[in-house]
Amino acid sequence: MTPAQSQLARRRLWLGITNVGFWVLAAGAGLRWVVTSPSKTPGLPLFLGICAGAIAAQAVFDFIGGVTLMPGPRQSWVTFLRGWSRGVLAHTLVLAAVGIAGVLSLRLTGGFGAGIMFATVALALGRRALLHAMGGVVITEQMPDGETILTVAVNDQAFTGGIVGFGHRAKSLLPANWMDAVPEPELAAESSRRRWQIANALSVRTLVLILTWNLLGTFIGTQVFQLAARPPTAALLGQACWMTLWTFVSLLLLPALSRGAVFAADRAAADSGHNVRAWITRFPNLVGEDGSPNAAVQTIFYPVPSVDVRLRQLAHPPRRFVFGNLARTNLFYSWGTFTLLGRAVHCNLGRPVLWVFPPSA
Repeated sequence: MTPAQSQLARRRLWLGITNVGFWVLAAGAGLRWVVTSPSKTPGLPLFLGICAGAIAAQAVFDFIGGVTLMPGPRQSWVTFLRGWSRGVLAHTLVLAAVGIAGVLSLRLTGGFGAGIMFATVALALGRRALLHAMGGVVITEQMPDGETILTVAVNDQAFTGGIVGFGHRAKSLLPANWMDAVPEPELAAESSRRRWQIANALSVRTLVLILTWNLLGTFIGTQVFQLAARPPTAALLGQACWMTLWTFVSLLLLPALSRGAVFAADRAAADSGHNVRAWITRFPNLVGEDGSPNAAVQTIFYPVPSVDVRLRQLAHPPRRFVFGNLARTNLFYSWGTFTLLGRAVHCNLGRPVLWVFPPSA
């Protein structure tokens, strides 16, 4: 990475830390209000006003991240607003559906668990459609060397795509510009990494673990704060605040568990005879992110390790079990828990297509 890219990445990191910190403090205050002031239960108008205020507050951070601190070529604020407003509309509609599902779940089952399960499965099955709706992009199929892959033209260098679907129907989704900008041997190395992830059902493993984590969180919150006994608007507000705090904990814990999958995919591609070192070296220049020289910062904030760490790890045998891309995949599935943290982290700020597919490796 160039010095300018590194400096911009650091600024975005601090912006993300500030944004996440803002929502953690707001969630703590909101949860305290719900628990300690039962007589001041928010009615529907006040609840909707709080939601509108949250969207407006996040818009400020999105604008800074999407215009002021956006890597070049930087789009005009008019172009940004056009794409951002489309993404925000789709995201808001999804959150509204999640809220309705949560209230129905609370009334029918006495908890939010069923609603989270329904929302998570719906998000998993509709991820490809959401990318189209929020980014206005078209996903096309290609068959290089007889392998079916998906490509999409996205005007954001940090977009890396990911694995779409589950089981034998899963496919690799790649940025269309990689097909021309990346040398064929290095692209083959990344394709090999993706095939290994599909063959080992990492997307299924990741979904199951994330769903388990979020169900555990909502069960604890519902029991500790007695959300089921509260009016629907107060219960949903309490759920949103509590799951924001729970998701924040995952932001601190899951990156360390996610890096094993990166190392294992690198090792698998290298064992298949691909030039993984060249691909690893090129990757940060493509996405504008290369971890941090500070070990503590890298451990907490960067589930995709730096080039130096990945290259060193190639000399070690792979781990017997890897958890998958838990950290950044949960940014997407956190929608199903009625929080905004998936938009607040440094890599996603002001970038709607990354709300659906956060940068991964």
